Amino acid sequence: MYILAIETTGAFASVAVAEALDNGSECHILAHVEGHDRYSHLQNLTPQIEQVLSDAEITIDDLSAIAVANGPGSFTGIRIGVSTARALSQVKGIPCVPVSSLEALAMRVRAASSGEAPADGALVCPILDARRNQVYGGGYLLESVSEGAAQLQEAVKAGPYTIDEFMELVGKYDELYMLGDGVDTCGQKIEANRTEGVAFAPEEMRYQRAEEVAMLGAVKFAAGQSVAYDMLKPEYMRMAEAERKLRAKQAEVKANG
Repeated sequence: MYILAIETTGAFASVAVAEALDNGSECHILAHVEGHDRYSHLQNLTPQIEQVLSDAEITIDDLSAIAVANGPGSFTGIRIGVSTARALSQVKGIPCVPVSSLEALAMRVRAASSGEAPADGALVCPILDARRNQVYGGGYLLESVSEGAAQLQEAVKAGPYTIDEFMELVGKYDELYMLGDGVDTCGQKIEANRTEGVAFAPEEMRYQRAEEVAMLGAVKFAAGQSVAYDMLKPEYMRMAEAERKLRAKQAEVKANG
C-alpha cells in the first residue's frame, strides 16, 4: 500500500510517499521533499505533493491513505495540513490517518547514527515551542525497532506545559533525549534545571518531517485508525492567542455587567 504523508506543524513543510506492507511493517520511503522557506506552507504544499507523487512514480489514485500530522504545533500550519488532507480525501475518497506530531518527532531517533542516538533506556522527549515559556511535550520509550518500523510507549502524557512543569514530570528518568524547536527556545532553562543525564538531538534531526508521519501513518492505518475526511480534526492542545484574548474580554464584560 502507498501512504501520502503531510507534515506542516513546524517551520518547514514536508511531504513524503511511503510503501508499506498491509500490516504497516517494512515501511519504505519512496520520495520526500522538504521546504526551505519558513512558514511558506500555503504556497508550497500542493507543489510538494505533486512532486513526491511524481518522484515515486505513482498517482493520487494509487494511494491507500493520507497521513497528516494534526498537531500540536503551529496553529496556522496545522490548519493548512489538515485542510489539504481533508480536501484530497473528500475529492478522491481516500481515508485520512491523523498522526501526533510529537509521536512522529520522537520516531526520528530510529534514524540516529551511533554518535547521535539516545542512551539505552532514555526517555525520548519531543518538545515544541508553545510560546509564553510553554512547550507542547511528551515522553516516549522506544520499545522496539525493526526494518522501517518502531513502537513507542507513551510514558509522559503529551500536553501543554510550562518548561518547569515538564522537567518535573520527566525528572524521575535517569536519561533524557530531547528534540524539537522547544530545545532552541528552552535549552538554557533545561540545562539550568538539570545538569546531568540530558542530551539534545543535533539540529539535523531535531525537527518534524513527513517521513516519520508516513511510518506511523502506515501502522495506524493497518490498525484501523483511519477516519473519513469530515472526522479529521486538528489537535491544537490549547486555544489560539486570539481566541484566548477574546474569551478573556468576554469574561471581563460579563463580570462588569
